[in-house]
Amino acid sequence: IFAICTVFVMKGAKMLPKFLPPGSEVIIATAGATLYSMNFDYEGGIVGEIPSIDPDAGISLFGGSIKIPVEVLDFKTLLDMPVVEQFGGSWAMLSISAALFAGVNFLSIMGIASGFESENGITWSAPRELIAQGVSCGVAGITGSAPVSGSMSRSLVSRMTGATSPFASIVTALLWIYCLPYMSIMTPTPKAALAAVIVSAVLKGVVMPKDLLKLQGLDFVTGWGTGIITALTSPTIGFGVGMILYMALSPFKSSEKQKTA
Repeated sequence: IFAICTVFVMKGAKMLPKFLPPGSEVIIATAGATLYSMNFDYEGGIVGEIPSIDPDAGISLFGGSIKIPVEVLDFKTLLDMPVVEQFGGSWAMLSISAALFAGVNFLSIMGIASGFESENGITWSAPRELIAQGVSCGVAGITGSAPVSGSMSRSLVSRMTGATSPFASIVTALLWIYCLPYMSIMTPTPKAALAAVIVSAVLKGVVMPKDLLKLQGLDFVTGWGTGIITALTSPTIGFGVGMILYMALSPFKSSEKQKTA
């Protein structure tokens, strides 16, 4: 399923009728894999049961004609949550973990924005992105959501399906929130099909990392070292190793520039 879906998503657009919108190959591949999982004895991993949500719960809009299943948590409940206990009761470990997450998160945002700027001419602002991430994570905290972060793979999938503006993210988020009570339809979807969609979007960049190939000297060591460690471990560890490499090699870079001058 993974191989078939990957090939179809990467090549399917050329085979499908022209009147279909961009990204139709993603929907077809996912739907086909889901139907296969439902009707045959598929033994691979699937999305599984999605927690049910009362469609009448949450925020009511337009006189009750629209119900969004989002509920703001009570402030006292937030304060009573045993967050510190999850880090062995240490505020220091909590602070370090939060700082690492924020660093990795913003690093991914920078990578995504820089890539789209160089490839598609979409300008970006670091302060704007930092403020947006901070506000989003704050709202996520008071609604019980996971922290908001950036994802190169999700951004590439959005571009692959024809998204041309940030409004696509807003539409996607609202649709996911509004349709959450009905997402049990995704329960039998093979994880291999979803992985194929992500892989098809990033495969070319992984096989031929243009930015890494342009690096020279000590930047080559820092860039490739960070990339390899990230691939073998996790983004958090990769980010930490990258920072250590950068700081360790910075004195040598200064002397290298002086020699060149």
